[in-house]
Amino acid sequence: MPPPAKPRVAKKEAPLDPWVLTTLNADDEGPALLWNGLVGFRIGRDASGKGQPFFSIDEYNSTGEEKIRSMTSPLPNGFLVDGKPVPVTGDYRQSLDMRTSELSTHWQSGAIGVDCVTVLHPSKKTIAQRWTLTGLTPEHLLDFDLGSNGKFGKLTMFESDILVGPSKMKGKVIATLTQTPNPTVEYVLSLGISPNIVGMAEARGLHAQAQPGMDRAPSLEQFSMVEDETKSVWKERWKTDIEIDGPVEDQQAVRSFLFYLRSAIHPGAGMSVSPFGLSNQKYNGHVFWDADVWIFPALMLIDPAEAKAIPDYRIATLPTAIRNQMDTLPPPTQNIGNYAKFPWESSVSGLEVAPENWRDELHIIGDVAWCMNQAAALGIEPQAEALSIMNASAGAFDRKTIHFEKGHELEIHGITSIDEEHHGDNDLYTNLLAQWVANYGSWHTAPKYHLPQDATSFLTYDDDKIKVYKQAAAVLSIYPLQYPPAEKEAKIMMDRFPPKVIPDGPAMTESIHALIWARIGELEKAYAAWQKGWKQCTKQPLMLFTENRQRKETYFTTGAGGSLQTVLFGFFGFRLDSLPEQGAAWSKQLRGNNWLSIKPNLPLQWKSVKVKNFTVLGHRYTLTATHRPTGPDAAQVIQGD
Repeated sequence: MPPPAKPRVAKKEAPLDPWVLTTLNADDEGPALLWNGLVGFRIGRDASGKGQPFFSIDEYNSTGEEKIRSMTSPLPNGFLVDGKPVPVTGDYRQSLDMRTSELSTHWQSGAIGVDCVTVLHPSKKTIAQRWTLTGLTPEHLLDFDLGSNGKFGKLTMFESDILVGPSKMKGKVIATLTQTPNPTVEYVLSLGISPNIVGMAEARGLHAQAQPGMDRAPSLEQFSMVEDETKSVWKERWKTDIEIDGPVEDQQAVRSFLFYLRSAIHPGAGMSVSPFGLSNQKYNGHVFWDADVWIFPALMLIDPAEAKAIPDYRIATLPTAIRNQMDTLPPPTQNIGNYAKFPWESSVSGLEVAPENWRDELHIIGDVAWCMNQAAALGIEPQAEALSIMNASAGAFDRKTIHFEKGHELEIHGITSIDEEHHGDNDLYTNLLAQWVANYGSWHTAPKYHLPQDATSFLTYDDDKIKVYKQAAAVLSIYPLQYPPAEKEAKIMMDRFPPKVIPDGPAMTESIHALIWARIGELEKAYAAWQKGWKQCTKQPLMLFTENRQRKETYFTTGAGGSLQTVLFGFFGFRLDSLPEQGAAWSKQLRGNNWLSIKPNLPLQWKSVKVKNFTVLGHRYTLTATHRPTGPDAAQVIQGD
């Protein structure tokens, strides 16, 4: 007979806090995550790096598939008492304070208590820990396990240069042990720039050379220095915040999306962000349309400096996107102009690194142009750069388009749909983007591309049987594309397509459905879909986001970006378009004949909201919106701090 199943132990639930994420279960799967767009550290329930991976933005293979490298964590393994680790038992708590980004871990093992505070500097490759033990007696033998760097032994000060990863990235460890009043170790690890950066630059054809001293670690040497600088940066960041007078779980969730996304990107890293950032090797650290369509809009008003890294990367890799287009043309084609096929999967070089069967998901060409247009409208990027990419994208689409005789619509055949389970002709979203870039970012001319539809509404692609979809597809014509004829059919399409999406599709599907429901006034449906989208994907400790409810890998930046877009562009009613929105509470003209409007659609569960210090064209504004007893929401926009 099989052994009896172990009884399930009920998980402890920490009280909800709008600023602090907490787990009370030492056996929870899924280590904590601290990242800053330069490095990503996984930290175990015991606050150590033992058995955990570590990632750096300049540690990719610079040839072949250009995969991100998973390295052994250089963090310590913690205290040893009588030669053994202190068991993680008894009273346990691990908390992430989003105000300061400090991760605090505590447990009590008998008479011995362990406390550790971990801080990752927001803009440097520097991480610091402060470990404290209580309850020791003179008979206990105490040591500190520095992992690959050995143990303290009888030392009270440890300082060493180290080499990390296959490229031998230089680093420095400083650790200090004090005995009064309780044994405390302060540990600081600082890393320099990886020598691999040279190979990465050469992969882009830049032929860069490491400058003298560029590989040296930064000079922060004390825990308090790292802690003080980190608190200062996050205090400034949280001047831009979203405040919700409503359920605490909603406020906590929204702040978690803001916190993890703001931490995922570094403006000076020279890279965009992958769907899982620097958290694991899922998708090899490659860049997809996720960055341009799902993450950039979520940050462009909240943190434009971080958001800018995404279009910056596309501008930097435009020459290799042109090479991608050249490689797809049959010889002896010579003159192709500046036609750029942005890759479905991009990495260090900007060349296409996707498997062959994914390289015809062509909507990525228009996604990049769409992102650049928004960046230029808000003054995040120069309009000249956006126009250059628009021209290059239009040329790439043109080379994939089937041109018929006069009187026929243009078509695009043999591509992978936005619904990735389908390969065929005339995907609605792809053809609309091709039409939009051909018209230089405008819907104001008659359609030229074939748009699949039947007597009821638009369809996802030619011969669409309307049976099952992997993710939101046809409705993306409503948002983010805001194609006017699709918006007029929004209610019909929303009744028709969302029920056919598989339940285990990507997390952002529900967020798009919620956003559209909010815009057309179906507030209960919108709120239910929004909550469903993030609740089923944030069951990991500390609200780490998964790609869908079945998977366990975290952190899925795309899902957080989609959920945040529901809040900003659905519930709060932000809208970027070529004309001010009719009936908007506030509108402001942007660059390139674009407008930003606000017309809130608040869930009934929220009494009021405030978006503090969002940025438009370099100026800060604050939105306050409340429910009136009848009629539209009362909204006011004033100058920010």
